[in-house]
Amino acid sequence: METKYIKDNMNDIYAKDICSWNYENEYSVYNLPSYFEAVDKGYGITKKENRDNYICYIYNEEVIAYINMKKMPDKKIFFGIGLRPDYCGKGKGKYFLNDGINEIKNRFPNYLIYLEVRSFNQRAIKAYEKVGFVITETKVKKDSFGNDTEFVIMELKN
Repeated sequence: METKYIKDNMNDIYAKDICSWNYENEYSVYNLPSYFEAVDKGYGITKKENRDNYICYIYNEEVIAYINMKKMPDKKIFFGIGLRPDYCGKGKGKYFLNDGINEIKNRFPNYLIYLEVRSFNQRAIKAYEKVGFVITETKVKKDSFGNDTEFVIMELKN
């Protein structure tokens, strides 16, 4: 039987929950600051004007995943996804990736969908490739901590 998720826009309760997620080891670079620090720093998940850009997936009254669909210039959509740490590496991301892609295609027909991921994150890169993303570029840029970090840029090709 397929799990049924409730989909909702971002809100303060969901953002607080997401800020409490704790990834381990090399994935700790994906840990967000506390909710109040995220508000102070202007993180997108805390901004009321950005809430329509996000879809949160709720199961048993907890956020287990979210997607970000940020409209960019030149008919492009930046696609971001967050998966609760205990869901990572278990093949559960494919549902959220496919659903997110469908949401973007419905909301923004004929837009190019792309994403960026740290190049070490082969687990995510493989998941993205399985749903139709291809690597188009690799570049070094500053991450959210100010460190030079290698990122892979991927575009949806289907």
